[in-house]
Amino acid sequence: MKKQNFLLPYKFGKIGWFILIPFTLLGLFIMITGGTDVSLGRFFSATGNYKAIESQILNNITIIGLIVGLIFTSCSRCKYEDEMISSIRLDSLLLALYISIIVLIIAVLCLYGNNFYEFLIYQMFILPLVFLITFKVKLWQLNRKIDDEE
Repeated sequence: MKKQNFLLPYKFGKIGWFILIPFTLLGLFIMITGGTDVSLGRFFSATGNYKAIESQILNNITIIGLIVGLIFTSCSRCKYEDEMISSIRLDSLLLALYISIIVLIIAVLCLYGNNFYEFLIYQMFILPLVFLITFKVKLWQLNRKIDDEE
């Protein structure tokens, strides 16, 4: 019986990077400047002061772009997918889960009120982002180790 694999095709990884990079830059820009327009408010505002639906459009587009980019880059196959890469993928996912939970526990102990609710919005990006970083670093280390042996 064939083991089912829910990974996206390899080409989705490249598409994901083309989506992820500009939306990350846009998100950082909005977060640092507080918005491109006075009516846009703060990035991922959790205060509940919504003057109009239009004020959240840029935030929503940015969040969706970040999520789609992270999913495409994190959940796409590698060019040569084998058991070693599957093991690295699983280890990276477990490490990302541990880090995400530790960060959440620290936030529960240190943040209160609106700051905590705003953090929860950022929290949804921590797991896939940490997974992506650890997975790519471990793949880079594996490739470097293989190159050294040759």
